[in-house]
Amino acid sequence: MGPFTLCETVCAAGVTLPKHDHRQAYITFVIEGSFRERYAASQFTCRAGSIRYLPAGEIHEDEVSTVLRCLQISADTAALDDLDRHAVVPQRPAEISGLNATWLGNRLYAEFSRDDQASAIAIEGLVLEILAEIARAQTRSEEVALPQWLKQATDIVESRFLERLTLAGIAAEVGVHYVHLSRQFHKYNRCTIGELIRRRRVQHASHLLAHSQTPLAEIALICGFSDQSHLSFLFKRYMGLSPSKFRSLAGLDSTDRELHDPQPIDESLQKIQRGA
Repeated sequence: MGPFTLCETVCAAGVTLPKHDHRQAYITFVIEGSFRERYAASQFTCRAGSIRYLPAGEIHEDEVSTVLRCLQISADTAALDDLDRHAVVPQRPAEISGLNATWLGNRLYAEFSRDDQASAIAIEGLVLEILAEIARAQTRSEEVALPQWLKQATDIVESRFLERLTLAGIAAEVGVHYVHLSRQFHKYNRCTIGELIRRRRVQHASHLLAHSQTPLAEIALICGFSDQSHLSFLFKRYMGLSPSKFRSLAGLDSTDRELHDPQPIDESLQKIQRGA
C-alpha cells in the first residue's frame, strides 16, 4: 500500500528472538496477546490494543509472552526520510496505548481486512496518523521525567486495570503515602488513577468489540463495569459513539469476520503471514 507493506502475523507463546535488526522501520499493532521487546537502553511490554514503533537498524530482542496476533506495517526508509523533511518522524523505539491508539489500530486492521479499492489511500492516511501520535508521545516523554515510584504506580494501573485496585493498595506497593500518590499521579499523568482505569477498561472493551462477537453484556462484565448500561454510558463519554456503532465502524461485520478471522491456534510453533 504505497510506501507501506502490511502483514498479519501469529506466533505461539514462548517464542524468543535473539538480538537482531531490520532494514525497514516497523509499526506493530497488537491484536491479541503480548510481547516484550528489549533495546540497549530501554524495553517495552506491548499488550493487546497497543502500538509499537521500531526504527530501521535498531538492535532489539523479543520475547512472546502469550499467543500473539498482530498487524505489522513495514515502512520504506526512503519514504520516511522524505516525510521527515515535512513533519516529525519518530527516531527512537516507542510504544503508545490508550483510546486513540486502539481506535487507529482497529481502523487500520479493518481497512487491511477489507482490501477494497479505497483501502490503499485509507491505510496510508491511518499510518501517517499513527506516526503523528507516536511523535507526540515521544515529545511529551522528553518534557517530563517521572519518578521511578510513579512509573511503577502507572505500570500497576496499566497492567492490572481489570482488578479491583485501590489508591491505598497501590500506594503501599510503591512505598509512598496515598495522598502524595494521588497528587503526583494527576500532575504527571494529567488524570486521576480512577480516570485512567476507566479509560483502559473502555479501551479493552473497544478491543473486544472490534475483534470478537462477544455480547455487550458479557463485555461489560469482563471489563469491570456494573452492567451493559454502565459500559454504554462511559463508552460514549470517552469515544463519542455507542459500543454498537463502534463495533460496526472499527471492526468487521459478521460476514467479513467469517472470511478473515484466523483459524484456532494449536500449541506448536506457528507463524502465519498474509500480505496486502
